[in-house]
Amino acid sequence: MSAPALKRSAVLSFGLSGLANNLVGTAIGVHLLMFYTDIVGLAPLWVSAGLVIASIWDAISDVAMGRLSDGTRWRAGRRRPYILIGLVPAGLAFIALLSPPALQGPWLGLYFVGTLLVLFSAKTIVQVPALSLLPEMAKGYDDRTKLATARELLGNVGDLLGLMLPPAFLILLQVDETSPDAAAGAREAFFWAAVVGGCVIIGTLLATYLGTSEDRATRPEPTDLRNAFRTLRNNRPFRTLLTASALAALGLAFVNALVLYVMVHVLQLESPVWHMAAFAVNASAAILSYPFWGWLTKKRGKPFAFRVGLGLSMFTFVSVFFVGPGNLIGLFAVMVFGGASNVGFWMLMHALSADVTDVDELASGERREGLFAGFSALLRKGAVAAALGLVGVGLWFIGYRAGAPSQTAETIFGLKLLFAVPPSVLLLCALFVFRRFDLTREAHAEVAKALASRKEAVVHALPQADETRFVEAA
Repeated sequence: MSAPALKRSAVLSFGLSGLANNLVGTAIGVHLLMFYTDIVGLAPLWVSAGLVIASIWDAISDVAMGRLSDGTRWRAGRRRPYILIGLVPAGLAFIALLSPPALQGPWLGLYFVGTLLVLFSAKTIVQVPALSLLPEMAKGYDDRTKLATARELLGNVGDLLGLMLPPAFLILLQVDETSPDAAAGAREAFFWAAVVGGCVIIGTLLATYLGTSEDRATRPEPTDLRNAFRTLRNNRPFRTLLTASALAALGLAFVNALVLYVMVHVLQLESPVWHMAAFAVNASAAILSYPFWGWLTKKRGKPFAFRVGLGLSMFTFVSVFFVGPGNLIGLFAVMVFGGASNVGFWMLMHALSADVTDVDELASGERREGLFAGFSALLRKGAVAAALGLVGVGLWFIGYRAGAPSQTAETIFGLKLLFAVPPSVLLLCALFVFRRFDLTREAHAEVAKALASRKEAVVHALPQADETRFVEAA
């Protein structure tokens, strides 16, 4: 019996979880560092330390949350109730993070770290179960692709909101960066941006909860961690993909944290109007690039398209040396290539991860998508945490003066080096590691054929009564 077709409402509801996730991640990755250093007045090392601590906690808690939801025995389900539990705390914590009270020194630092930990914990409670719904909502290969694509596309909308909400309110409130009250006006703008963002987070996650479903008959036990590590160690395509992805994520996190610094100090574009326009171009290029990446994947395969995405990203980073004050053409060109190349990396990474789990099923006889997703998030978020920490140290090393109206020529050149050199080196390392990835289209076809033959043999080997029970249970 074929699986029932997915309703459009279910696809949309599932995809909205990606919008909420990316809104939080992009707003934090792009705006948080400069907001707390230049507007709130928290030392860069404090901000980096808090981001490192919270990111490491976020990475570890992903694995724990996946195992917890696997073992949940609630009558209402084991995935969706967590979305309902975490959606309001996630929205409120986002608002609290971007509207800090009038504290100073260590007290402000402790508030920042504590609020960030609450936000990341609530996000984990929501997002890990939401992602785990994908194989339960869609049994067919094409339907799963449809759900994943919806999450990525709506995630780009979340990126756009995370990028544009703060500069939009800076414009609406007519905040003058040169006035003595600029910091107070910027705080108010970020507060209203946070309120709108928090409401969007709560609303989209509530829609995910109401519009999705799960297979309540499935009750697998959490995977033993010792066997989990053995599984990861023995799967060479997974090791290769995970290492390359972690290196690339480290480089991309570096760039995300520095992009505002480059626009303000290298291009000398302080107006939020230009920031907003640049972010709009970046997100639009990402959304419009999906057909290209789909065509390239079908034409040359997923590994080739993955390498192209990494290569385009390196071009984006190095181009910072060819732009100067007021160079709008250069800025928008960088944003176009950056948006398109990011889609190539993230979309192909998730698609390749699905192929890797098939290799594991062939070796172990089990489907363990949650296990692989949890450990992938662990290493990638650990890489992001390292990047955030290194950015703060890098700003301190090049002599960046938080809140200063201008920086020295040496500091501006240091910003260019930070933006271009470490990320490019990391992506070169990722490309070097990824050369060992041999799960091509032809190799995966052989894996899929072997899995299909095994399943057919198992079904035919079952006695008639057992086969009937097997079908009913499925």
